Amino acid sequence: MQKNIIWMLLASCLFAFSCKKNTITEEQGSATVQNKNMLMATSAVSAAVSVNAYTNTSAYINTGFTFLNPTQLDKNRQAIGGNSYTEVYGFNVPEENRVRGIRWNEDDETTSIWRPQGIAGFSRNGVRYLLVSWYAKDAAESKGSRISLIDISPSSATYLTYRHILLVQPTLPTGTLDYTQYGSYAPLNVHAGGIAYFNGKIYLSSTSLGLRVFDLDKIIEVSAGTGTENKCGKDASGNLYAFNYRYILPQIGYYKINDASPFSTVQVNYENNQLWTGQYYAGSADASIVPKIFGFPINASGELQNSGIQTVTPKNSLFASDHAHGIQGVFRKGNRTWLSCTGSPSESYGSTARLARYTDGDTNTVRYRWPYGSESLYLEAQYGYLWSLTEFEPNAGANNGSQVNRCIFAVDFSKYE
Repeated sequence: MQKNIIWMLLASCLFAFSCKKNTITEEQGSATVQNKNMLMATSAVSAAVSVNAYTNTSAYINTGFTFLNPTQLDKNRQAIGGNSYTEVYGFNVPEENRVRGIRWNEDDETTSIWRPQGIAGFSRNGVRYLLVSWYAKDAAESKGSRISLIDISPSSATYLTYRHILLVQPTLPTGTLDYTQYGSYAPLNVHAGGIAYFNGKIYLSSTSLGLRVFDLDKIIEVSAGTGTENKCGKDASGNLYAFNYRYILPQIGYYKINDASPFSTVQVNYENNQLWTGQYYAGSADASIVPKIFGFPINASGELQNSGIQTVTPKNSLFASDHAHGIQGVFRKGNRTWLSCTGSPSESYGSTARLARYTDGDTNTVRYRWPYGSESLYLEAQYGYLWSLTEFEPNAGANNGSQVNRCIFAVDFSKYE
């Protein structure tokens, strides 16, 4: 009897030790997932993908701020219309598939401290808009990320004008900064690889976290002009600053998503009831890496659901592993996925990018020419336009050398179905 009791106590201790060993705090778990995907990049998702409950971060803007919507902004930059977008480096879309395109003004298409990544769109009061996300690099890195609001309605009085809006969040940075940081809000330092619009809210992919959420009816005007270039936040006198930007868009919350990072892009599918994210791994990565895309159901209020999540593993025989590496953009309709992939080992009319169409269960994709440096995808369903954009400035260390590569373009989606 005594011997049995001793064995029971020993077993109980071993069980308790085992439980303690496998218990990881949320912070440690997040770091583990990030390290696994970013450094080791294991070949499969190790656990079921799940969405944590929405975290509301909007308390910092609940009082003392006046909000604007997109129609109230002063758009101060002029984009270039016409066909000049086809002249950028690596633009290889067949002429019969092109429908529209835009080039940024000279400063924005040549800047080396900001790069465009994500694209989405919406209509408000009969005006069509595009949204483009950017991340800051090099000398501007501390400024984080921004979006551009572009009027693309030919009948509009402000046609092809646009405005950059700085994205901010409530967590104030610590340590030595190269600018003056006041209270209330600070830059949002994320890659901004993808952006999606749904019912007034935008969703920004955040590489190791999941999705960050913004309300487009909560744009805030701040002080701009000489003397504001190196200031951010709300000072003791109530003055608002954002590095000489006139407008900021504050994060109102986020979704932490487990076992689906890295999040390289996000888009609303054709049926408007899912947000799809993709994983970016370079084509030169270990062949055991298996990039996936994930579909997260979203209700009418824009809330991600933690049930009915879909996982798709696209194939692409351009890469040694037969998987779709270099996923920069994703778009989903029915049982088909369209992928904007870069880094192919072969060129197609001056570009190593492809638009790849994958049907669930197939052993390969159908591939089309796609411009060099292409990023995210957005379907403007009402017009049948599939939009994308290219990212590189001249002398970016990429194949474009001193040529401009940066543009926004749309193709006739029916040619790719």
